[in-house]
Amino acid sequence: MEPLSIALFSLFILTGGVLGWQIFVARETLQAVVDRTMVLSESQGAHAKQTTEIVSALQEKIESYDALIQALRSTQPEINSGVEAYQNIQNLQSEDVDPLRASITAIKSVCSTISVTELSPDLTVMQIALADRLFGVLESRNISAEELHLDGRQALQLGICALHLQNIDWAAAALGAAHQSLPGNAVVLQGLEQIALLKSDEVLRQHWLEARLRNDPDNPELLRTQAHILVRQGDEGAEKAVRRLEALGVDTPADRSLLSGLRHRAGSPNEAIEAIEQALEEDNQKPDYWLQYAILLEGEGENERSLEAVDRCLNLDRQIGDAWALRAELLSIRNGREAEALKAAIHAVALECGGAKLILLKADLLAESGDLIGSEACLEQAVEKFPMDPELRSIVASRRLAEGRIEAAQVLLDNTPQIIDHPELHIVEGRLHLARADRTRDGTGETDKILLSSAIESFNAALSMNRELGVAWLGLARTQRLLKSADEASDSLVRARRLLGETDASVSVESALLAIDMDDLNAATRYIDAAGIQGKSTTISYVRGNVAIRLGELERAVGLYNEVLDENPKHIRARLNRISCHLALNQAVEAKADAETLLSLAPELTVAVFARADAQSRLGEWEEAKDGFKNVLEVAPHHHQALTKLAACYIALDRHERAEAPLNEALRIAPEYGDAWHQRGLLYLEWERMENALGDFEAAIRADGNHLEARLRAAAIYHAHGKTDMASAAWRGILAIEPDHPLARQRLNECEQKLATTTTR
Repeated sequence: MEPLSIALFSLFILTGGVLGWQIFVARETLQAVVDRTMVLSESQGAHAKQTTEIVSALQEKIESYDALIQALRSTQPEINSGVEAYQNIQNLQSEDVDPLRASITAIKSVCSTISVTELSPDLTVMQIALADRLFGVLESRNISAEELHLDGRQALQLGICALHLQNIDWAAAALGAAHQSLPGNAVVLQGLEQIALLKSDEVLRQHWLEARLRNDPDNPELLRTQAHILVRQGDEGAEKAVRRLEALGVDTPADRSLLSGLRHRAGSPNEAIEAIEQALEEDNQKPDYWLQYAILLEGEGENERSLEAVDRCLNLDRQIGDAWALRAELLSIRNGREAEALKAAIHAVALECGGAKLILLKADLLAESGDLIGSEACLEQAVEKFPMDPELRSIVASRRLAEGRIEAAQVLLDNTPQIIDHPELHIVEGRLHLARADRTRDGTGETDKILLSSAIESFNAALSMNRELGVAWLGLARTQRLLKSADEASDSLVRARRLLGETDASVSVESALLAIDMDDLNAATRYIDAAGIQGKSTTISYVRGNVAIRLGELERAVGLYNEVLDENPKHIRARLNRISCHLALNQAVEAKADAETLLSLAPELTVAVFARADAQSRLGEWEEAKDGFKNVLEVAPHHHQALTKLAACYIALDRHERAEAPLNEALRIAPEYGDAWHQRGLLYLEWERMENALGDFEAAIRADGNHLEARLRAAAIYHAHGKTDMASAAWRGILAIEPDHPLARQRLNECEQKLATTTTR
């Protein structure tokens, strides 16, 4: 065969083989599909049969359950009514029904079986669940009790149901509707009283309680409840209710205990004690009776019997905080029992009884026992625990202030919650301004008027909240006195005295200070003696020291200030006044020591810087004194005394050229200041400008007739220059001030001899 023919034949055979293979594969695939289809068809047939069997079984069970439910509804009326109620509630949720009619139907089906003969009937779990669902649906449909126009019985049933569920709004509305239809119904009135109790509305509760008493006037429980409500309201009718119990012969020891408290508040302590004693005779196992007995005895000053009663109370129940508080107060005033008092105070505070008074007592007892850290912690914890108690905060801040801890007191006030505004806090703030003013006075002793104005604002803020606060009027009077407003201070003191009483020592003290400022030392003495009758205190000694200074009794004044500073080393004004006394008595060492102590307490107290420099100049410490006076002048350039003493320092340091300028400035500011004239005269003497010096000494004498040094200098110049007549007059002027002055006596004799010789010739 030809090659071409062979190639074509081979290609034909290959093509036929491939085609045959594809046909074979397609046949096998088709067979597999047929086989699977047959299997699936058989499976579906079996599944359809199984599904039919399941459906049939379910239908049989449903029919069985339905028959069972029908049987239960036929034999159990409660289940039948529950199912019916459920269906009615479901129907109420539909938008296609009349909501009011559907609501009444649902209410009837839910509440129809509820008894109306008592306020707290036993409701089944199913009734509670259905009622809860009913109220939820009524609220979601915005249906109110007034819109339903229920009859009295239905409204009462609905109200009882709502009260059982603590649904106060629906209970009040339903029982209110019931009261309109059944005005004297006892259950309705009881329910309305119960609602007032749940609302904590004692006025409303008293109204419904009185309505119940009109139905049953001799009911002991109602009378007893009314008495307790009236006691809390402070109504005098409370005793009448207890008396009715007594008349009925059904009063109990608890009723007599209540009557005792009523008589005590009415100002009949003896009758009150008799009533509680009668209660204790019948039942002495009630700790509350013993506590009330102890309180009554303590009020009558029978502290020993009161303590015994408190102990009987605590023997019965050791968890009564008020008893521990009273025990702590009773023991704290008895010598030798401070440790027991502290234990009682710790118990009372732990039980959160006694309030701020007990917390402070505990802190005081801790301090007395030597536990100063514990005392401080007690106060801090109290403020943290009761941050909303303004009185506690103000008391603790006042204590900080009394201790001289101004910044600590300020922090307490600054941390006061913003929603709190209390007059006591404003009073403490005013005192803080006064304390700061004491510590920032300039070298002249003048108090900072800005701080005093702030104090006025604080005291006025307190009075705007309560015009009857005597302590606020007292603080206002003190501030007005410091501002030199004597008439206003006097008026404020009158208000303070009326509110605090004539026997209040603080009013007498402030009155004495005002009298001193007005140079009425007799009145000041009377006032401070009146304050002394109330008891001895450092403040009284301080004021007496001020009176002694005005009387020129400097040594006595120092002794009085010593008493003050021994008790209270941080008393700024007492130490300042003692410095003045030391300087006047030429006790420069003591004055310097006091000034340095003052500066350790109040570094910005310029008047103390001036006092120390003055003492240093008297001790010859000229360089230190010069620096001190310069510091004063940086703060108070108008301080003519500092200018004068600075010049004296320059003169002592042989720096005369620097002395004239401050002296000229001092005389410009205060031309009547004798010391400045005297110092400039000394400067002119150094420069041998005798006429200028004499003129300044004479000016010093005109400014201050008792200026002895200026008189001595002027007399010496007259004497040295042979002006015998003028010298003689000058020496006589000195002897008029100091009759035993030896130099003046000697020089006067010389002048007289010279004048006599001249006359003889």
